[in-house]
Amino acid sequence: MAPSSAPNPMDLGMDAAARDASSIPLTIGAVLDLAGAVPSLEDLREHVAASLSRLPTLTHHLAGPRLRARWVHDPLPNLEVRVRERVVEAGGLDAALDELIALPLPDSGPPWDLWLLRGHATGTYTLCYRASHTTHDGIGLRNTLYALFGGATPDAPHEGRATAASFARALRAQLGSLTRAEVWNDPATPLTGERTRGWAHVSTELLRKKAAAAGGSSNDASLACLAYALREWTTEHWPRGRSKRLSTVVMVDGRSSEEWNRPGNLFAFAPINLPCHLPTFDEQLAAVIAATRSVKHPSMRRTLRTLMERTPARSYYAAARKLTTPERATVDTSHVAFHHPLRHGNAPVTSVRMFTWLPQNHPLSLISCSYAGTTSVHFVSDAALPGLADLPRRWTAALDAAGSPPA
Repeated sequence: MAPSSAPNPMDLGMDAAARDASSIPLTIGAVLDLAGAVPSLEDLREHVAASLSRLPTLTHHLAGPRLRARWVHDPLPNLEVRVRERVVEAGGLDAALDELIALPLPDSGPPWDLWLLRGHATGTYTLCYRASHTTHDGIGLRNTLYALFGGATPDAPHEGRATAASFARALRAQLGSLTRAEVWNDPATPLTGERTRGWAHVSTELLRKKAAAAGGSSNDASLACLAYALREWTTEHWPRGRSKRLSTVVMVDGRSSEEWNRPGNLFAFAPINLPCHLPTFDEQLAAVIAATRSVKHPSMRRTLRTLMERTPARSYYAAARKLTTPERATVDTSHVAFHHPLRHGNAPVTSVRMFTWLPQNHPLSLISCSYAGTTSVHFVSDAALPGLADLPRRWTAALDAAGSPPA
């Protein structure tokens, strides 16, 4: 679905934020591992070129002054600079990905590219798709990958109806998120903007089983793991956050089935408190499930989408700027589930890992991605925070704490 020339307030806010913090790239993307013969670069370019006409996410970008930016259509973006390859030495894939994620995106036209990584292992290759968050949100990126490497129609979301009660709850939560948390603005350890990245990988079924008995989802278990890991970390390294509820946002998809390929951002921020004040994983899991219950409801999804559409772009941008001040900073979380298999030609995709960016003055952002029975979680944090690079290990270890007594 091609956009109208006028972006929505979220698109304008993301674009203005990108220009304000030009030293912080808004790059998101996915890493696909495939089992099979390595395609030629020409084959891959031809494959992408054949999809351009049905994927506005690949042919549109925002241009113009800040909050007056408009969508521009580029039907034939230069694939010579957008579909490229890199030979990787054996065992060097992770290092190559770290370097690649940090590279700038194409600086003119639609901001995306696709990298073919080969040579690091026999009988396999890797594709790395990168895009700017100004043109892709997490679900939009997933749907682009479906179209390029799956052919599957994305699952239609459950449509809901906004109610007076859901509007009241959403407004209270949104206004509450603007209060000063005073957790991440320690003058002795100012955030630097330098990024540290890490990954964790676990069985999706294990996460689901941990949460199912309490009526939760695999993503609820993932958030409980985060609460447990951050409780440990703040106890050891960050007194300002010790035994506190930590302000967190959960990204809520607002797309309709007709908007599966629409460029831009159609998600909303749903504020919750991560229950790091509670001593056990099971207590944290129960609190997370209670906090996310209303967020998951179709009526709340519709409400948050309506609020986004009705908020003037200037007001939305002003609120977003407040949320990137150190005293109001939050932890950012999102989850994307792939329900259909991907492949390129005869080569099946064996794993998918998504990666994300970290907003200015925020301490931590993570995105979890479930595909083919595995949930991969990407963490990106401010390098100034002592010991936070160890969070992926702490997150994984939290699963062993389920049902255990407090330390």
